[in-house]
Amino acid sequence: MKRFFAVTLVLLFAGCASVDDAKPPSIQLSNLRLGTGGILNQELLIEIRIGNPNNFDLPLTGLTFQLDVNGQPFADGLSNATVTVPRLGYATVPVTGQTNIISVFRQLMFLGKSDRITYRLHGDAYVGRLGINQAVPYERKGELSLLPDGGAPSPDGTPPDGGVRTLAPVERSL
Repeated sequence: MKRFFAVTLVLLFAGCASVDDAKPPSIQLSNLRLGTGGILNQELLIEIRIGNPNNFDLPLTGLTFQLDVNGQPFADGLSNATVTVPRLGYATVPVTGQTNIISVFRQLMFLGKSDRITYRLHGDAYVGRLGINQAVPYERKGELSLLPDGGAPSPDGTPPDGGVRTLAPVERSL
């Protein structure tokens, strides 16, 4: 009986993929809303979509993030939400973030100088297995155009739609 128990344990642990073998999750900003705010700070209610490129479920026990905009720190946040990202699948994690008035003003001043916004979203996804939480780092960089469809402004400098600015992803050719 002892031998059966020992063989079962060995097979159980051999069949479990190690978090060390995990590929980093893919991360996308899925939704961003303003929460409560004060004179100096603004709460951000964010949904982050996590993709699992691994052939095993990723049981997430938490998430941290930092958002840099135009090369400057803009917001950071935390989540202690527990979610299992299915193998080769996606899940959405709610995250509460915060920014301060100085970061907001810095970005507003930059908007008048450029029609593009660069961003970097990075942090750690905490994967829990067998009672141990391990941080798996992630990073996503991108660029958004303030012009529709990433179009160029007219010769007089106004956006092609008559002055209305919207956010559109910048298409990049490979």
